[in-house]
Amino acid sequence: MTRRHDDSRTPDPGPRNPASRAEWVAGFHAVLAALAHEPARVEVVWVGDGVAGPRAGQLLDAARAAGVRFARVPRRKLDEVADGTAHNGAAARLAPAPLADARALLSAPAPACIVGLDALEDPHNLGAVVRTAAAFGLAGVVVAGPHPPPLGGAAAKVAAGTLPLVRVAHVGSLGDFATAAKDAGYWVWGAEAGGTPLDRVELPDRLLLCLGAEAGGLRAKTRQALDGVVAIPITPEVESLNLSVAAGVLAWEWRRRFARVGAAVKPL
Repeated sequence: MTRRHDDSRTPDPGPRNPASRAEWVAGFHAVLAALAHEPARVEVVWVGDGVAGPRAGQLLDAARAAGVRFARVPRRKLDEVADGTAHNGAAARLAPAPLADARALLSAPAPACIVGLDALEDPHNLGAVVRTAAAFGLAGVVVAGPHPPPLGGAAAKVAAGTLPLVRVAHVGSLGDFATAAKDAGYWVWGAEAGGTPLDRVELPDRLLLCLGAEAGGLRAKTRQALDGVVAIPITPEVESLNLSVAAGVLAWEWRRRFARVGAAVKPL
């Protein structure tokens, strides 16, 4: 596919929503990843009373090594901060995380793929998409809309320690960000049933891949900015795929066509 002409006249893609308060992450992998990748943000680690074994020891050793406070607490306190997320006896309070500047994502060298999530509100889907972006070395994830899910809690749990590996940004309008992406040399494709089957599409080396929220799909302004719509061929008995599953299929196919130089392939 022909590359877009680079244009330095990049419009403002929309307002960002920086985190304004501390957040909790729950679960062994999420806490260990925070201590490994972002120790300066970790304010305290909680391990449940009576939780023992190698995992508990690993968390406490990591907290000591990072110079982070830790405490043993009753399970009810972990239940409160986990807010429904399965914590398995561990949680950590993190200082506010600075979100990435959406415009900065557009400067990633080709090949580069950014996933745009239009009005996403489900933190589980956000965490799964972040994990996919980390797995395939994508340039970032942009969440658009007035109520993005927080990066802590369920999103961090599902991301399974990959949040520090992915640049996540927030914009008010994915349509405006798509316009900025085009001017920066990206092609913009949406993913919806009825689009061109994935195996017939020539994916570009600079791609903004837009997926709609769980119920409403892509918003009208986003649709107007699309260069095309792609669909994942599935059996007629199945109406659609979950958003995060679709993102995983599409990201894998893009990465397959633009392999990372020197990237090691790990077994699933």
